Amino acid sequence: MSILFRYKSRTESTIGKRRELWRNFDWGLIVAVALLITFGTAMIRSSTFEHPTLYDAPRKQIQYAIVGFVLIWTLASIDYRYWQSLSTLLYVIIIMVLLGVFVVGVVAGGAQRWFDFFGLFSIQPSELAKIGSVIWIASFFANRREQLNKFRWVILSIFHAGIPAALVMAQPDLSSAVMIIVVWLSILWAAGLRPQHLAILSGASMAGLPAIWILMEEYQRNRIINFLNPSLDPGAQYNVRQAIISIGSGGWFGQGYNQASQVQLRFLKVRHTDFIFSATAAEFGLVGVTIIMLLFVVIAWRILRIGNNAKDAFGAYLCYGMGMMIFAQAFFNIGMNLNLLPVIGLPLPFFSYGGSALLTLSIGLGIVQSVALNQNKHEY
Repeated sequence: MSILFRYKSRTESTIGKRRELWRNFDWGLIVAVALLITFGTAMIRSSTFEHPTLYDAPRKQIQYAIVGFVLIWTLASIDYRYWQSLSTLLYVIIIMVLLGVFVVGVVAGGAQRWFDFFGLFSIQPSELAKIGSVIWIASFFANRREQLNKFRWVILSIFHAGIPAALVMAQPDLSSAVMIIVVWLSILWAAGLRPQHLAILSGASMAGLPAIWILMEEYQRNRIINFLNPSLDPGAQYNVRQAIISIGSGGWFGQGYNQASQVQLRFLKVRHTDFIFSATAAEFGLVGVTIIMLLFVVIAWRILRIGNNAKDAFGAYLCYGMGMMIFAQAFFNIGMNLNLLPVIGLPLPFFSYGGSALLTLSIGLGIVQSVALNQNKHEY
């Protein structure tokens, strides 16, 4: 009888601990993400309505979203510190996968970025490289917190992040390479970058711009040139002009779902990916896109708050890197739609069509939720 009582007590204690642990799950973050995905899927449907080759896009996005939420819950239950022990292995695997793209990767749209699995589905390794960069850069700085006052460790971190960024850029995928650098900078700043080191890095970056310019593909250089001087090639600005027209046509409340002329008559191109923000503005107006921007602010705030409450540096850096990557990607996409930034092909996180991007972000959110679950006390 006593053995049965002890077993029952241990079982009840374990269940109680699990319940207490899941109390820290950030439901506000999940609700904000779910709203973005739902709104985005509706806009994907409107943007691809009666399109001969994209009619199946909404259904696929829903399937990716379901898998994504399963990933969030699964990864949230795994202690995030496990990934720190695997960071070196993950780094090596992702480097090998990025190299493998140049050997067996599928070429599409002038870029070699995808692995195709028998025509059933495709994976973009650069998306995995972005989430991998959050893990290995966070681990790198967490393991060297007391040594970052020495500039040689900052330099080593540049090579640590620069190798995958260079491989991604060579595909070519400038936008994903930029995101890896954003992750590196955000975590480096959170780790306590010294002002003199920041000045040195800023000077070195300016000096290295000519080399970066030479390494860029011609179409990437042309995008920047046309952004700075649109009169050189007015035709190259077609998508941006249509995006601006679409945003302006929406007014305060938009022309209505599935009713915007710029979207339904297909004047606005790539309206389900790069320019889905403009399509949303045309159909739901300033009010609609303001809601979208506020949701991104909520997501970034919740992730950074989890980072501030993390029990160790690795958990904090994971959240800072993930939060800044999402916020920066949204910032670049919206700026691109408003013609405030050059077009570099960044989709709107959780909103634009794309399975690899959505699943990658879900992996990142699952790890962030693991940081939240493993806090010492309930904070939300």
